[in-house]
Amino acid sequence: MTDSPAAAPLTTARRSVSGMWDLWGFFAFSHGWTWLFWGLIIGLGLNVWASTTGLVFLVLGGLGLPLGAVVMTWRVAGRDGLRDLGRRLVQPGRISGRWWAAALLLMPAVKLSAGGLAVLFGVTDAPFNLEEATALIAQPGELLAYLGFLLLLGPLPEEIGWRGYLLDRLQLRFSALGASLLLGLAWFAWHGPLFFMTGYFARAGGAPDPLQFGVMILLISVLYTWIHNHTGRSVLAAVLFHFSVNAAGELLDAPDPVAAYEAYLTAALVLIVLWGWGAETLRGAEAEEG
Repeated sequence: MTDSPAAAPLTTARRSVSGMWDLWGFFAFSHGWTWLFWGLIIGLGLNVWASTTGLVFLVLGGLGLPLGAVVMTWRVAGRDGLRDLGRRLVQPGRISGRWWAAALLLMPAVKLSAGGLAVLFGVTDAPFNLEEATALIAQPGELLAYLGFLLLLGPLPEEIGWRGYLLDRLQLRFSALGASLLLGLAWFAWHGPLFFMTGYFARAGGAPDPLQFGVMILLISVLYTWIHNHTGRSVLAAVLFHFSVNAAGELLDAPDPVAAYEAYLTAALVLIVLWGWGAETLRGAEAEEG
C-alpha cells in the first residue's frame, strides 16, 4: 500500500537544473545571510540571551533559511512553486497515520530506549535529568510557552529552507541518501557559529561535542528524507519531526553515555531504513508504483 501523496512530483524542482545557481542562490541566504548576523554577535562579544541586540541578530540570522526558500522557490518555480511550498507547510492530510507517529514519536522513543540501555548495562542509574521537565509540567502555561519557543526558534524556520527547498533540489541531482548526507553537511556547517556564541548553549548545560553533534545530524538527515519522501514532501512533517527531536532533547536531558547509545540506535535505525527502502529513493517499491 502506498501513501498516495508521496507520489507527488517535485513540482518546485521541475525547472532546469543546469548549473548550480539554484543551490548557490539558496546558500547565499542560508549561510551568507545567517553567518553575517551571527558573526556580528560573535565579533561584538554579545550574549544572545542577555543582550537585546544579540537576540535580535540571532533571530535575523535565522531568517536566512525561510527567506532563501521563498526567494529561490519563486526563482525556480514561480508562483506555482510558492503555492506548493505553502500547501506543504499547512496541509496535515499529506501525512498518513503511521507517518504522524514516525514524525512525532520515533526519536523520543530512540532517546528513551537509549536511556533504558544505559541503565541495563550499568552505565548510569539516572539516564535523564528531569528537573526542568518536572518544573515545566507543573506549570502548563510555562510548558506551552516553552514548547512554542522551541518550535519558533528552530523547527519552523529551518525546515522551510532545508526540507521545503534544498532537499528537492539535491534529490534532482543525487540519490536520496546522497542528498541527505549533503544536506546534513550543509546543516552542520550552518550551526557552526552557534558554538562560538557567548551563552547560546548555557541553557543546555554547555555546547555539545561537535563530532557527536555532526554525526547525529548526518544520521538524522536520512530519516528526514525518508519521512519527506513518504508524505508528499510535507514540510509540516519535517517541522514536527524536528520539533520532536528538539523537545525530547530538552526535556529528557541526557548525559554523554546516554547520548552515545542514542547515536548507536539512530545509526542502526538508519541502516534498517536503507535496507528496507533503498538508498536511491528511500521509498522502496513505492517509488515504482508512484
